[in-house]
Amino acid sequence: MINNVVLVGRLGNDPEMRYTASGTAITSFRLAVNRPPRRDAPEGQQDQTDWLNIVTFGTVAENCAQYLDKGSLVGIEGRVQSRSWQTNDGQRRYAVEINAQRVQFLESRQEAERRRAARQEQQPSPEESPPPPEEELGAVPEGEDIFGDQ
Repeated sequence: MINNVVLVGRLGNDPEMRYTASGTAITSFRLAVNRPPRRDAPEGQQDQTDWLNIVTFGTVAENCAQYLDKGSLVGIEGRVQSRSWQTNDGQRRYAVEINAQRVQFLESRQEAERRRAARQEQQPSPEESPPPPEEELGAVPEGEDIFGDQ
């Protein structure tokens, strides 16, 4: 069986880092990957964007949290994984994620600084923008390796 993923895209949000009970760093973020229209699509049809959930562990997770931010251009190598958990109200939730074993930073420090400066100029004041929606990702079970490979 083959389960290998290679992606190039931009972060849709700032990475969020947390730690397991055993001290392993876990960083997650969403990756926007463009998908060109099919060959038989009507003329003028635009690329579509797929939003993929990415999770990293250990040193890779720490580097992503420290050096990446919303809009960063990255290359990802990893595998597709699914998991499930039960919410506090007893509902079963499922998630499909990309477990990224390698993350390649694809923009220079200067390009990243220019992108951040441009984003700062375009952002509305805090009182104008609504708060971001809360998304339940599920708790990392204490002392449990959710993917069984760490």
